[in-house]
Amino acid sequence: MVYLYLLIILLTPYWLGPIVVWLTQKAGARPVFEPFTAGRHAVPEDVAAAFRQTCDALTSEGFRIVADLFQTGQMKHVSTRVALLEKSDTAELALAVAMFTAARPARLVASYAELPTKFRDGRTVSVHNSPLPGSFTPPPSRVVVRLPIVRDPARLCRVKRAYLERYYRGVERVPFEHRDDPAQFLGRVMVRELLEQVEAGRWWRDDRAGVFRPTFTSAWVMTWQALPPFGALRRWRLRRRASAILQELNMSGPDPRPIAQPRTRVSLAWVAAIAVTVVVLNQLGSRVLRPSWSMPSDFVVPAAFPDAVRALERLAGEGATPLVGTDSVGDSLRTEGFAVSVPLARAERLVAAAQPRFLENGFYLFRSEQHFGIGSRADRVALFPRSDRYEILRLMGTNGWNYGIGPDSIVAWLRALERDHPFVLTGMGFDWVEGRFRSPIHDADALARRFHAFCPDIVDQGTETVDALARELGESQRLYCWWD
Repeated sequence: MVYLYLLIILLTPYWLGPIVVWLTQKAGARPVFEPFTAGRHAVPEDVAAAFRQTCDALTSEGFRIVADLFQTGQMKHVSTRVALLEKSDTAELALAVAMFTAARPARLVASYAELPTKFRDGRTVSVHNSPLPGSFTPPPSRVVVRLPIVRDPARLCRVKRAYLERYYRGVERVPFEHRDDPAQFLGRVMVRELLEQVEAGRWWRDDRAGVFRPTFTSAWVMTWQALPPFGALRRWRLRRRASAILQELNMSGPDPRPIAQPRTRVSLAWVAAIAVTVVVLNQLGSRVLRPSWSMPSDFVVPAAFPDAVRALERLAGEGATPLVGTDSVGDSLRTEGFAVSVPLARAERLVAAAQPRFLENGFYLFRSEQHFGIGSRADRVALFPRSDRYEILRLMGTNGWNYGIGPDSIVAWLRALERDHPFVLTGMGFDWVEGRFRSPIHDADALARRFHAFCPDIVDQGTETVDALARELGESQRLYCWWD
């Protein structure tokens, strides 16, 4: 019975979420945009800064702003600021978009540039760098090229031109009908996209209420697409496809002037509620559902790596599979290591207890995946045949590309940190790294500032202030970075 209750609680977002979306999600059938007025329309400072930088980058490519508009109420709790820009000599159109919600319980944000093109035969191509995968499926006549890894709008313009030159050379382009009334033009575009979803059977039009609503099936799909592991898989596939497109166009590489994506923030009350739930479930899981784990006193690491892998399998009680990393273009990379699934409550203790013994034989033990107890997914603990942790970090593709930070930059930063604060790494993944310091931290405030400068997410999406991060570093003596 305990198993059943835990399963119902853990899966609540998966069965209750779609019902809530189906009952509450709606979009107005008559979208209204009005001129943006600073004193009247409130935009969070970080969102406004990203929006201004996007407009400035597009201006550097020859665009000029023809309309600065604001919309609220089209979707519940969502506000949108849109700048419509035009390049007069080529009749190109561009949009700078900033969408945000209040903390209910999370402030969700998307700041991006969109570059649409219209052809005389009725087809359109839209290139954008929105970080959101999106829940609408466009019809065949409307091609959407999603490039979230291109955070420099000026570079995005050059990518769009290269894309059109490669795949639509010779196709006649026509201008958009936006000059007479930009606000009405954007409203028509939104309605057209919603009608496309109605025609596809994913949404329906409620004429009595004057709104569009998702169908019951679409509500389930939309919700599950956003939940783990599906949301993470969609983002990974999106980034992988974007890398492939840039490679096809011979335009791979870092952005010259990337614009940081404003961060999602979760309300403190919601964080507290989740924390309490996780603690209770972990206590139940560790005390009721499974006995406590400790390293067998007679455990010995064999000298040969294949035998060491089998020893790890015995510790974990699970079979090992090849360790998969990420190469420089975002593709999966099979490494020489192996990994086993380990429940959350055991993974950290296993690495802490067994890592020194494996290191004595030149093998590196570390956590390669962490899922924080979400759903039924276990963490992954990996073993690598050599002890160079920075070689492993590069193979795992650990990065913060949304801040222009690649694996080499992370390695260089960690090497510099190690000279001042010796540490051992206990976990390395695609966009995170963890460890523990070998000696007490004497200046936690300076160390916290150092961490925040290199990895803003641990404050912006975690402790919320640098002072709180300093306290946490001093108390936990732990190293942790992630780039969302």
